[in-house]
Amino acid sequence: MEQLSFKVVGIGAETRDTFFVVPEFSPEESVAEAAAYAEDLGGPVATALAVLRAHGHECVLVDSEPARAVILVRQRDGARQIVFMPSEAPEPFFEPQMLDDVRLLHINGRHENACRAAIRAAQAQGVEISFDGGAGRFREPVRDLFEASHLRIISRDFAEKAAGCHELAKMAEKLLQPPARLLVITDGTRGSHVWARDGVHFHQPAFTAVPLVDTTGCGDVFHGAFLHGWLSKWPLERCAEHAARLAAWNAEGLGGRHVLRMLLRQTPG
Repeated sequence: MEQLSFKVVGIGAETRDTFFVVPEFSPEESVAEAAAYAEDLGGPVATALAVLRAHGHECVLVDSEPARAVILVRQRDGARQIVFMPSEAPEPFFEPQMLDDVRLLHINGRHENACRAAIRAAQAQGVEISFDGGAGRFREPVRDLFEASHLRIISRDFAEKAAGCHELAKMAEKLLQPPARLLVITDGTRGSHVWARDGVHFHQPAFTAVPLVDTTGCGDVFHGAFLHGWLSKWPLERCAEHAARLAAWNAEGLGGRHVLRMLLRQTPG
């Protein structure tokens, strides 16, 4: 069967990342020899779009100049310390025609004014909106962006802060309100929980990364892989399994987009 391909527009910040694998993190002044070094592109929305592009979709990122980050990765467990320098470029400007023939708008709250303009255009044109709510990223000023979305794939930390509670069932009740059609709460190695408006609810276990090298970008890859399944009209269980599997693959190498290199190797020719 021929694979469906759609146009997706994302609004968010892309980063240029530099990685150093270190034996340990140090709270004191120190010098350490890196076990490995790599450079890669990153950013939550940008990486999700890269995964969608690898699955055959046409993707456009609305951004200004890339930001920069230096990421220390702890050798024994892939944990990270990140130093981030945002771009000083002005926020990008969104034009409604950017959504012509677009199937999905993907946002995470960066470039708020552009997001609000895009949401208005998406609502007028009937374009579906997905929201990425990462850990440590909930802020009241982006609540309206989250609440305008149809597909909500968010970390447990974001869900707890947005819902004001800690129980999964109560979070789902509060966060799966119209216009939401889908809520996914991700919880790291504990997997993810999926709810749909039609009453579907299940838990997707996380896959184990062997070896576990670097956890950077795993959530972003999860988003892109899940959204590919959604656009392809897969059953939700297949969407979640595919997303969890690719997220684990991503952790098996250094860099936030390691999985893209794996997918490329699997492509015939």
